[in-house]
Amino acid sequence: MDLLPPEKAISVKNLHKSFGDLHVLKGIDLDIHRGEVVVLIGSSGSGKTTLLRCLNFLAEYEQGQIHIDEKLMWYRDVECLQKRPIKKIAHDRAAIGMVFQSFNLFPHRTVLENIILGPTKIKPIRVPKPEATEEALALLDRVGLLEKADAYPNTLSGGQQQRVAIARALAMGPKVMLFDEVTSALDPELVGEVLNVMRQLARDGMTMVVVTHEIHFALDAADKVLYLDQGKIAEQGPPEQVLFSPQSSHLKDFLKRFEEMTLLNQRGTSTGGQTRT
Repeated sequence: MDLLPPEKAISVKNLHKSFGDLHVLKGIDLDIHRGEVVVLIGSSGSGKTTLLRCLNFLAEYEQGQIHIDEKLMWYRDVECLQKRPIKKIAHDRAAIGMVFQSFNLFPHRTVLENIILGPTKIKPIRVPKPEATEEALALLDRVGLLEKADAYPNTLSGGQQQRVAIARALAMGPKVMLFDEVTSALDPELVGEVLNVMRQLARDGMTMVVVTHEIHFALDAADKVLYLDQGKIAEQGPPEQVLFSPQSSHLKDFLKRFEEMTLLNQRGTSTGGQTRT
């Protein structure tokens, strides 16, 4: 008996995005199935973050289609790219969680208050506060921070704040999670605690698109790695194939530079230096 193909969580067709005269995305085609973890790698300016921001419409695009769960997103008319009403865009965006490099927690609110704000005030169908609180506490337990529910962000380490940010995104009940270099602002000793939470999400079947230079995470958790170069997907495939058997000279050079920077960072950390990528 033939197995049915997995359903697509994300489908991107011929996506183009420019900032003025700078053409950043040049015809991206991408399919991600439910439960897949896709890692995006590439040099600065290759279009990784812009692609994420287009997926949840933090950046508008000039051409192309984005489907989430096989539903056309953001525009009503593909030909002229007529935007959907603002309320409809906000409703659809709730299905896509995004975690940024910066934590963006409200400093005057406790950890618990930060997490319940979205479900009780922003989610299209408001969640009653008692229910949102119960769910928030369960999420804090999931990310290992239940004891910090009443703490304020400035009392937490960077890794703890990022885990709160992940819990806050999950509180909206997203179908897809986007991560934009979420460990790049952390001290090296704090990176692991955030990646462990992300690994658990992957094991739980969350569909994830992750921009990162954490190669070990890609090898451990990713189903597919995409290498972006000058606004195009230059190579893609299983992590071992892309990372250990690169085909293009550009990807070989990128991986070599990355390896050299990683060794330099490790040397700086071991000697008490401040060198960071």
